[in-house]
Amino acid sequence: MAPFVEITSAGKLTTLYSFCANGTCDDGFDPASGLIQSSDGNFYGTASEVGNVSCPPACRTIFKITPTGNLTTLYSFCAKQNCTDGGYPSELIQAADGNFYGTTAQGSNSNSNCVTTCGTVFKITPEGKLTTLYSFCAQANCADGAIPMVGLVQATDGNFYGTTSAGGAAFECANANYFGCGTISKSHPPGS
Repeated sequence: MAPFVEITSAGKLTTLYSFCANGTCDDGFDPASGLIQSSDGNFYGTASEVGNVSCPPACRTIFKITPTGNLTTLYSFCAKQNCTDGGYPSELIQAADGNFYGTTAQGSNSNSNCVTTCGTVFKITPEGKLTTLYSFCAQANCADGAIPMVGLVQATDGNFYGTTSAGGAAFECANANYFGCGTISKSHPPGS
């Protein structure tokens, strides 16, 4: 499984943490996106499914790892019925308020047509408290978008911007289950 490594500018590589090293993979495996270094000096990221856990294929984790290699799982997705908390998280950003924000490509509590595939916007504190801020496909024909595949950015105006890969204009696109070919959104505060 994928390791967490440090490499110096001179090219010296040190493995600080190896996912799934205990054989049960309860720490997650296959980190899904790059790491970000937080203002607290630690690194944060997402990893794929947790081993030995019965869940839909949407389960992934958010973790924190120290520069010395101590890993803490902060949140495991799809913990709520029907994955209303989301699944398949994107890369994280740390916003000006010190919290982390991201999107999930699955999960929703807003539309029965989504089942588990509309996606969400979430906030997670450095301590691991996750709040779902928005569930996509809340508007008729998913005019607000569905299935965000990448994370958010916080612009200099303080607003958050992101994209979805489906939803939007009221015509069929690549996926027969969703209207439109995607959207660009702005929110402030996050979730509005």
